[in-house]
Amino acid sequence: MKRMVFVVMALMLTFGMVSAQQPNGQNGKERIEQQVRQYTAAFSLNDAQAQQFGALYKEYSKKLHAIHVLYRHERPAEGTTLSDEQVEKRILDNFAQSRAILDVREEYYKSFRKILTPSQINQIYEDEKARRAQMRR
Repeated sequence: MKRMVFVVMALMLTFGMVSAQQPNGQNGKERIEQQVRQYTAAFSLNDAQAQQFGALYKEYSKKLHAIHVLYRHERPAEGTTLSDEQVEKRILDNFAQSRAILDVREEYYKSFRKILTPSQINQIYEDEKARRAQMRR
């Protein structure tokens, strides 16, 4: 029964966070602030934990954003085919981007773990995955 309640709460949190990320005129900093507030409330953090988490999550988000910007590719025009060299560069860039993201996650996991439980950290990662999928659509 406890497991079911946890799963339902996790789903509600995920859908709430994903719906909160709909384009609504917010800039990146405002969205991150909103995410910090949502996580702080969802994880029932006290004031000291909330302050620690907020600063840490903002740093983490900035690093991830910088990685995504670094490896951003323009979409080819419709009907255009990429050369083998261009395709290979994209594949290698994707490997590098994945490695960089993993490094940041590992680095910040240790810091997040001082404040959050593994399940809460996993919820952050799942929310990121849901936001990425939403952005692709």
